Amino acid sequence: MNKKIYACIIFSFVVSFGLLLIVQNHFQEESVPKGSEFYSQDFSSENDLIFLIGSSNVGQLNTTLIHEKVSQKFPYHIVYNLAYNGDMPNERIKTVDEIIKLNPKIILYGITHRDFEVESKEKKPLFDPQQFFTDLIINEIGIDNKINPKVTTLEIIRKTFSDTGLFPPRESIRLDNSPFFVFTSEQTTLANEIELKKQGNNQKPINIGSIIENKHVSDLNLIIEKFQKNKIDVIVISTPLHQYSLDQISLETKANFSGILEKIRNIYDVKIYDFSDKYASEDIWANVSHVSYNKKSNIYSDDIADIIITELDR
Repeated sequence: MNKKIYACIIFSFVVSFGLLLIVQNHFQEESVPKGSEFYSQDFSSENDLIFLIGSSNVGQLNTTLIHEKVSQKFPYHIVYNLAYNGDMPNERIKTVDEIIKLNPKIILYGITHRDFEVESKEKKPLFDPQQFFTDLIINEIGIDNKINPKVTTLEIIRKTFSDTGLFPPRESIRLDNSPFFVFTSEQTTLANEIELKKQGNNQKPINIGSIIENKHVSDLNLIIEKFQKNKIDVIVISTPLHQYSLDQISLETKANFSGILEKIRNIYDVKIYDFSDKYASEDIWANVSHVSYNKKSNIYSDDIADIIITELDR
């Protein structure tokens, strides 16, 4: 009898997670494909293009505000934010040639510790099913790429029954100059202190490992080399994190990340702006790793606009 019960439990477990994987795979947000329509459009030769690239840490910027501030002083310059969820150097390198074809004047590349994360070589003594499925199904909306069952389930229900009108899609905001990034309500609100502290405590450790052996580092170097070879100015920005997030990052990971920035500065003569802890205690956060897309959080976008203006003033 016990064997039958165990067999039923295992069967139910496999079927449940199998269905979840199928549905999740069907409804997951697609990353930006190589050959996107954005790269094939015709831009006026009268305008100089400025691109912001990176992951959601860059996507959360108010690109409309940045563009307006820059264009007031430099009317023939257009700022586009090409960030998208889940971008890492090994993904961004796939679209570098298409970016180069558009001949931008300046590239601002936003990076953070997690962009160089590698799989830990530490082996756990026992199989951890929760960690297995957390790593397998990535929810980019979450603060640590962890599964958010509530958000995932609601989104699946919305999309499944969208034609019936019973579950309308979530309200979203799309900016004209951010072709690959869509804001939802979670990204436009300010999290309170209790939420932020809880998120920080639950943050997954980040392992960068050896800088020499890290594939993301070598891809980043190659990206910068390609831009510079085509006479495109590159500026690197270490994107901001809340103090509760910084507190959970090990000293070793922080040192490795600083080493990445230092090598970029020394080898490629690239300007580095370290914003990692610039707003760590400010009330501007959607979660511990993303500044909110909110009027109260415009300090981040204002500072990015000032960097661009300073560079154009040279």
